[in-house]
Amino acid sequence: MDFTPTEEQAAVRDLATQLFATATHPGLGVEGFDTDLWARLVEGGLLGLSVTEELGGGGLPLAVSAVVAEAAGKAAARVPVVPVLAALPLLEDADLVGRVLSGDAVVVPALGADGWKAGVTASDGRLTGTQLAVAWAAEASHVVVSAGGALFLVATEDVSLEPVRTSSLEPAANVTFDGVPGVPLRATVSDAVARHTLLTCSYAVGVAEASLLIAAQHVSTREQFGKPLAAFQTITYQVADCYIAVEAMRLTAAQAVWRLDQGLDFAEQTAIAAYWACDGVQHVVSKAVHLHGGLGVDVSYPLHKWFLIGKVLELSLGGAQRTLEGLGELLAAR
Repeated sequence: MDFTPTEEQAAVRDLATQLFATATHPGLGVEGFDTDLWARLVEGGLLGLSVTEELGGGGLPLAVSAVVAEAAGKAAARVPVVPVLAALPLLEDADLVGRVLSGDAVVVPALGADGWKAGVTASDGRLTGTQLAVAWAAEASHVVVSAGGALFLVATEDVSLEPVRTSSLEPAANVTFDGVPGVPLRATVSDAVARHTLLTCSYAVGVAEASLLIAAQHVSTREQFGKPLAAFQTITYQVADCYIAVEAMRLTAAQAVWRLDQGLDFAEQTAIAAYWACDGVQHVVSKAVHLHGGLGVDVSYPLHKWFLIGKVLELSLGGAQRTLEGLGELLAAR
């Protein structure tokens, strides 16, 4: 594959970077909903990039949406970019898609860590069970839920929502289905889970890269014994190790996204990307905190936002050990 960004990717990256630069931040974590930024993203047309042209989208591959997800992670933006980008291509109702693209509705996935073992069952088109800690569920008008190996669209007005507190303070809720009706979708669970996973991996790349840049700036300007910290080999090696981790995350995610866009088998590559995202993001954000010394754990210093997001991402993707075991099962099944 050719890793050179396409014209579409380059243009979307420039626009996304400009818009995310206008993001606002609370004093702690990424709590709340930056509605002003969300309105600008809607106006900029960044949400429907991978939606088919027939439904009013751009008809572009997932690789272009992944650029937006990465930019969102780099900005620690308080908007549901990844969930909406993952859910929109699964929808079939042109009216609902249009409402999402105009900012009048929000649709998010409620798939669980692996989709197939979700806590929701389906019987005669009615769904029962609970999905835990669904990101942005309370702010959504609809959720896409997996049940019985199929996908269903459900209005949030028909479910029970219990807000929960995550480490990053990103809005989330437990979603309980009590025999509620669901509209079946044609997309497969495996495709839905892969898209959500890979967009989350791209988001993790942005989170890790932002943490690395903050750490690199700190060690370049902070002095000890009359020298910048970056002048000491032990510091330089640690920063270089983080850089390698970020690039491994970026390349494995890009490879899996490319295979999905090309219609090739992407299961193994998605598992590899998920492993690197889990392992890499926690390594980089933790090392960035360590390189800052006591300043790294000060919540008045901006680094903590990316650290908290990184820890949640590691677990939401299933954890490094679990994703590695999943990859092993795929390889053993060849």
